Amino acid sequence: MKKNNLKFFYIIASIIWMLLIFWESSIGDYSVVPGVSDGHNDVMSSIVHVLTYLILCFLFIKSFIVNGVRRNQAIIYGFLLSALYGATDEWHQFFVPGREMHFGDWLLDVAGSLIVFSFYKYKIKK
Repeated sequence: MKKNNLKFFYIIASIIWMLLIFWESSIGDYSVVPGVSDGHNDVMSSIVHVLTYLILCFLFIKSFIVNGVRRNQAIIYGFLLSALYGATDEWHQFFVPGREMHFGDWLLDVAGSLIVFSFYKYKIKK
């Protein structure tokens, strides 16, 4: 893909991913979702939180890098932005009937972002 196309690709992918996160966290009662019995499987929920924000942080960092932000700054901005989005998503869930805001979920979001942050920091040192 050409560099100009990449500039837009990662920004659009980030926005789409954020919209998917928002949409999913707007589902109040998981019992109405086919194939989901209780929506409270702790292990699966934890894995989903980590992976979701791992992907979001990656998309943010790539968006910054392909748009000319220095790599070190891009890593920091991507991490902070994904952690902030995780916090606002938890806050948003406070207002969704059948959902709750959980500090532990936000920590899982940050953990996913931290994995990408650490990978990029390690990659830079090599």
